[in-house]
Amino acid sequence: MNNSISKILIVDDNTFYLSLLKTILKDIEAEVFLANSGKEALQLIKENDFALAILDIQMPGMDGFELATHIRNLSHRDLVPFIFLTADFSDEIQMFKGYDSGAIDYLTKPINKAIFINKVKIFLELDLQKRVLMANKSSLQKSKAELELKQSELKLQNIALQKAQAETEESRKLYHSLLKTSPDGIIITDLNGKIIEASDIAVELLGTKVSKNIEGLHFIQFIPKSSKRDLLKIYRSTVNEGMIQNHEIKLNRLDKSAFIGEISSCQIKDSNGHLKAYMTVLRDISERKLIEKQLRHSERMSGIGELATGMAHEINQPLNTISLTIDNIIFSLDNKTITETYLKTKIDKVFDSISRIKKIIEHVRTFARDQDDFVHTNFDINKSINNCISMVSEQMHHQDIQLKFNPDEEIPNIKGNAYRLEQVLLNMLINAKDAIDEKQKKSCKNFKKKIEISTNLANESINIEIKDNGIGISPEDMDKVLLPFYTTKDPGHGTGLGLSISYGIIKELGGEIDIQSKRQIGTTILIKIPIMQAKSNLQNNKHVQ
Repeated sequence: MNNSISKILIVDDNTFYLSLLKTILKDIEAEVFLANSGKEALQLIKENDFALAILDIQMPGMDGFELATHIRNLSHRDLVPFIFLTADFSDEIQMFKGYDSGAIDYLTKPINKAIFINKVKIFLELDLQKRVLMANKSSLQKSKAELELKQSELKLQNIALQKAQAETEESRKLYHSLLKTSPDGIIITDLNGKIIEASDIAVELLGTKVSKNIEGLHFIQFIPKSSKRDLLKIYRSTVNEGMIQNHEIKLNRLDKSAFIGEISSCQIKDSNGHLKAYMTVLRDISERKLIEKQLRHSERMSGIGELATGMAHEINQPLNTISLTIDNIIFSLDNKTITETYLKTKIDKVFDSISRIKKIIEHVRTFARDQDDFVHTNFDINKSINNCISMVSEQMHHQDIQLKFNPDEEIPNIKGNAYRLEQVLLNMLINAKDAIDEKQKKSCKNFKKKIEISTNLANESINIEIKDNGIGISPEDMDKVLLPFYTTKDPGHGTGLGLSISYGIIKELGGEIDIQSKRQIGTTILIKIPIMQAKSNLQNNKHVQ
């Protein structure tokens, strides 16, 4: 049963009369309980909260007055209203006894149906109002408790808010202090890329002295057309990964003068973790790039200087061929045995040798020149390795070093500067040769000197492995060999820039260098270059084929 429906208790020892009264109340919205005795009625009273109790006065064992007295003595049931049923309403003493027992009204038998129903409805309405009042009282008490709890929470929140405001003000002061004193430029942009705030250094880097001159401008206004792709990469990394660090990019100042910048960017989120803005740290690395350029050129020239003897051998061989061919022609002319076919064959041989010399000189000239303005093109790594071998093969042969190349013919082309990669490979080969020379001088006079180069595809990378059986690198030097100006060679032999510059060049290709070495056993250098771009080139080549 629904607890919201009022309950009525009818007590009479006459079963027929009980059924009659229940039938009369069948259309009343109430749950009717019947009891044949005072004892049964008391048990129902204890278990239920009744809106009205209708008690017959004349009952055996426990009459209606006695039952009413017992009910009045029950806790939480003392306010249940009673209507007494009586067959005789003439006895005033009995009537007053009923009122003393708590009776609200009297009904005489036989019952007048209309009067009975109306009186029951009145008590049910009173019960409904009582329950509404009780619910309102409970709701008010609950609201009062909740209000007191809210007041207590508000006090705590107010204390926390005051503390947070103080901390926020402190953070704001610290933030502006860092913004003003940072040696790098700091730029805050909104989600649309408009500059909200900029540090003094950033303002100066972008070509003005007043921050208002750049605030409100879109950051893309400082990006030349050639750097739009770099900006897109910075944006995507910042959005997808949360940050990007030390990305080189060409920038324009307000007056359109250019400089090379290095950008680190990250997300700024509010207290709820929602993206609010972007912070960009900017530094001018133009001077650093100029120094790096000069160092790269110096290292290239140093490498060419070390290869001078080998290149002399490379050029001497075709020169000797030319000399012998001309001697043969002159001899045939003197003996008048020369034929047109013979002459053509010998002249072709001379031109082949001249072409070989021209190719060596042209490659060395290209290798030696400044490569910064070189347009990136697709090139064959195996071909670059062969170019390097051609510059050192005679020198290696002269020193009795076996130089072996095992190419993987299936590797795709990559896009970049072929001559810079050749600078790396040439440096590695010179280092390998020097390591073998040092081992021969210091510890092992007679051993089979070997340098082995191989290429292969593995784990989404093109791998170039250069392996020698030279002196090796000591464990204490392993962590330092990639540092600028650090060298394990004797004074006057090497600048200490080769591996450092090589590392930078490979990083430009998105690759990495791994060095494994054991003293007196040898060194293995593994260059890994990612093949995402290379795969695209390979697919294009297959379509063309």
